[in-house]
Amino acid sequence: MKKILLSIFALAAFQIGFAQDISMNPKLSKGQGSSGNFMLEAKSIFTNNSNDSVFEWHILEIQMTAGWEYGMCDPFNCLTNLSVGNKGTFTVVKGKSGEFKGDFVPNSIVGSGRAKVHIYSKNNPSVDDTVEFQISGWATGLKENASNRDFSFYPNPVKDRLSIKFNARESITIDIYNVLGTKVKSFVHSGLESDVNVSDLQNGIYFIRYKNGSQTISKTFTKSE
Repeated sequence: MKKILLSIFALAAFQIGFAQDISMNPKLSKGQGSSGNFMLEAKSIFTNNSNDSVFEWHILEIQMTAGWEYGMCDPFNCLTNLSVGNKGTFTVVKGKSGEFKGDFVPNSIVGSGRAKVHIYSKNNPSVDDTVEFQISGWATGLKENASNRDFSFYPNPVKDRLSIKFNARESITIDIYNVLGTKVKSFVHSGLESDVNVSDLQNGIYFIRYKNGSQTISKTFTKSE
């Protein structure tokens, strides 16, 4: 009888602990682009499986090339010119998700940026997670591969169907991978436009890829309800 009670208490504790989870996916988000762009961004999805709804973020670290600026969007608001120690508050109810973006403004300066952010419940700071955003900015004069530039998709974030726009002279196979590198979908694109059903994918960041000769073209999109 004592063992049964201990098992029940252990299960209840496990369930309570599980109910107090929040998560960032991915925990390390990378982005890149031309330093001539107004803004370069990396994205992560915040998911609330806890019983709380009001959360706070706190910037722990920022390292970036001199002349760059850092800003961030949480699921509620976007702020610019942030520095270490800055905080913000947002609301996400239980069972819902929202997007975080680390935004770096390179001001036409070649370099890189990194920011580490702590997210936690205002009522229970032990319910927490961290995310790191990393960005690389290349020289404006370096031209983007034409295939990469012409390949586009919408909407992003996407809920049900992702539309692909690319003028393919012949059929190409396009793959979708999750942040763990696991292929979750594969489909054939031909002509100018096609679409793929992604409603069965879990919320999060995904990579859409195809091969152009020996080169792999890769871009990211967000699946969100």
